[in-house]
Amino acid sequence: MLTVSWAIEAVARLGGYLEHRSKTPIGIQVLWRGWLKLHDLCESWQLAKET
Repeated sequence: MLTVSWAIEAVARLGGYLEHRSKTPIGIQVLWRGWLKLHDLCESWQLAKET
């Protein structure tokens, strides 16, 4: 089952979060980088769908 926690970790992984580092807390910069990367991926998907 998908949870908010899972979604946050998925976005953080896109931003470069390394889970193996003894469960360090996810920082706002990593979340922001992940969010921007997700945004770019979604825009690319939209453009590819249009062509």
